[in-house]
Amino acid sequence: MSPVPDFIVAIREKIGTDPLWLPGVTAVVRRGDQVLLVRRADNGHWTPVTGIPEPGEEPAVAAAREALEEAGVRIRVDRLASTAVHGEIVHANGDRATYLDLTFACTWLEGEAHVADDESSDVRWWPVTGLPPMSEVMVARIDAALSGEREARFAAPDGQDGLEPPPLLRPPAPVLGVDACPAGWVGVVLDPTLRASVFVAADIAGLVALVREQHDVPVVAIDIPIGLPDSSGRLADAEARRVLVGKSSSVFSTPVRSALEAPTYAEAREANLAATDGRTSVSAQAYALRGKVLDVDAWVRSGAGAQVIEVHPEVSFARMAGGPVLARKKDPDGARARREALAAHGIVAPPWFRGAGFGEDDLLDACAVAWTAVRHSLGESESLPAEPEVFSDQIPAAIWV
Repeated sequence: MSPVPDFIVAIREKIGTDPLWLPGVTAVVRRGDQVLLVRRADNGHWTPVTGIPEPGEEPAVAAAREALEEAGVRIRVDRLASTAVHGEIVHANGDRATYLDLTFACTWLEGEAHVADDESSDVRWWPVTGLPPMSEVMVARIDAALSGEREARFAAPDGQDGLEPPPLLRPPAPVLGVDACPAGWVGVVLDPTLRASVFVAADIAGLVALVREQHDVPVVAIDIPIGLPDSSGRLADAEARRVLVGKSSSVFSTPVRSALEAPTYAEAREANLAATDGRTSVSAQAYALRGKVLDVDAWVRSGAGAQVIEVHPEVSFARMAGGPVLARKKDPDGARARREALAAHGIVAPPWFRGAGFGEDDLLDACAVAWTAVRHSLGESESLPAEPEVFSDQIPAAIWV
């Protein structure tokens, strides 16, 4: 029988001696304190049982088959011990190949070991403490198989040594993250297990009351300006823009209080220009949120009964992901990227469905805001600016992350 599988012979008829990328298996078979080795007929080297899986054959099945075909023994394949790329080999006939080896730790079950095909000139049990000279590659495969390690050894990408995934932060008590939505407000509660629950209400007081029917939430984080300026912009908005390189347009300038209290957009523009000595007007986007801003402002000033902080979800996502998430949040790629950022921190965003009264982007924003609420509950959040500003309303103005 040819030591070269038929499918490789067929490929070689088409490509000659050109390089091939092939799977390979190594069976390190142990019997007590002995290891089964075969002496290759082509070069006289001692190795464990090795071979090439047939097309569609499971690697572990191939390892057991090779042990039976080469050495006449039946084995149990216990675990994957290592994976490694064997550098290019030029065979005696000029064929060139590179192998992806899967080494399995195996246990002998039955059969007298003997030379069972023409690939080997000798088959022998060797004591683990007295193995014959072998290549470094084969020694490494045997060492991995005999190590008793549960995880397979492999070559890790450069630069990942010492890297750890972000720690999972769990709040000591449920916290609430809130985002504006077409129905009013959507809130996500994260409990100490990071399980997410969704709530919707028309106004902020109603939302918090609804949540409090099930959860006592000591921290409420909201994506809305809290702490309104009197005659200037806010440092919080400026610093958030600096954080969101390539995404700074997602942070709008908070109008002064008199502009937000103006009944029309035209009057709001005039009020903002007057308060800032003609320096800034009011964007249509900012004024469109007037009702939401004043809703939260009134609730906070009346006594919220909880620690209330302002959070910008894009700043939170940037902290989670290690940089701004540039994909648009309303696009599928953007939603996917934000769900992945949340998942990396242990938060499985609830599924979204049409007709819920909020968009998927609103839901994910509320989750991100809740993540910062978790950080705040643990004393790990940071404010932008480091020292919150205080205007005439005496409400600290800062974006927390």
